[in-house]
Amino acid sequence: MLVVRSAVVIFLVIELWTCVSETCFTKLKGRVVDIDADIDFVNQLNNFEILPRLNSIVERDYFHYFEVNLERGCPFFSEDLRCGLKDCHVSGCPVEEVPGGLLTESMLTTAMAHNKYSEDLNKQTNVHADEIDCQLAKVDNSLSEEQKVILDNWTIHDAMNEVNFFDLDDDSSGKMIWVDLIKNPERYTGYKGAASNRIWHMIHAENCFDDGAFNYRTFAPSPETLSCLEKRAFYRLVSGLHTSITVHLCARYPRNLFCAVHRNFGVDTVKPSDWGPNVEEFRRRFHPEFTREGLERLHNLYFAYLVELRALAKAAPYLRTLMFYTGNAAADAETRQAVDDLLKIVEARGSLFNEGQLFAEQNTESVSLKQQFRRHFHNISRIMDCVGCEKCRLWGKLQTQGMGTALKILFASSDFFQPKFQLSRREIVALFNALNRLSVSIGTLPDFC
Repeated sequence: MLVVRSAVVIFLVIELWTCVSETCFTKLKGRVVDIDADIDFVNQLNNFEILPRLNSIVERDYFHYFEVNLERGCPFFSEDLRCGLKDCHVSGCPVEEVPGGLLTESMLTTAMAHNKYSEDLNKQTNVHADEIDCQLAKVDNSLSEEQKVILDNWTIHDAMNEVNFFDLDDDSSGKMIWVDLIKNPERYTGYKGAASNRIWHMIHAENCFDDGAFNYRTFAPSPETLSCLEKRAFYRLVSGLHTSITVHLCARYPRNLFCAVHRNFGVDTVKPSDWGPNVEEFRRRFHPEFTREGLERLHNLYFAYLVELRALAKAAPYLRTLMFYTGNAAADAETRQAVDDLLKIVEARGSLFNEGQLFAEQNTESVSLKQQFRRHFHNISRIMDCVGCEKCRLWGKLQTQGMGTALKILFASSDFFQPKFQLSRREIVALFNALNRLSVSIGTLPDFC
């Protein structure tokens, strides 16, 4: 009997191992398309220098609380967006964890912050909320009771609407909620099929500029569109975002849905809470054997990453003026130091994308292209409000806002860093978290080998 049990245990271990150790297909080599950057260099830079620092930063209090409106409604079609999946919607999560020092974003610079940290602006009231278990596709917006009042007093300010590439949620709607991103990791939720495909078709259709056709089967623009650098850049950004999100879902997949251990030995063999890389799904999405666009999609992931990395480098002087204030002086100092350490590396080695090549011609066509570029990306930010899965909507909105903030930085006028300019806290949090998502995707690729 002991021998039989031992054999079963050994078999289980072998089967579990095979869930994450499939043979790796052709690794990406060469240069990132339209950017003078070697993929091996980017992997080294990201995996050993950028990713560890970004992971640490986005776990800090300033960066893992995100204010968002998940109930704006879809502007493109009428549909009940309440998720039909188990535990998909949010209801009555307690407010228990947000730092009390998250104050008016318009005063985030060190020179202006002192008069916004007064007791009057941070008066607290008693708040009571019932506990609720938030999991899977349901967004857990549980935050701290002690800090809720500060958020109620937080006035959102956006001084640069004219250059926005996304539609920032309006806090006057009364539907803004605070979400702890750590409690709501981006991973597989079961949201798929026709509803998900429609969203991605709408997003990729924004690749269709005035003179370009679009292939809905391959999610690719026409060859005529690809002849223009600006349109290629837009396509690669959207494709890179899609690729990154897909990689995240493949990387954090419920093992009980794909492992042979579960299929062969029953539902209790692998816990539903166990998550791991679904190599089979990843191969289906990216292996040339299954899709000829797979390797191109992975290349576009690197393109999107380098664009956002360049934006962080360009914004570095401005970001160094921020307090990243949460009310904890020691922790805030550590956050500023962590951000500065990252910015030094990004400034020294991360400016591989040259935004000066885009819209370089000062003519009517270039102006029109830039307007279309902004309008199409703005539309994508609104399409994210049509996503049926609440957690998917959260991460979709955050990542499009982050990419939109990067574009806002890259294509802003020369007076971008004048004293009147400010990024909202939501933009800053979205920028760092969106770059982290792309960075994690690149760092995760070896897990599928």
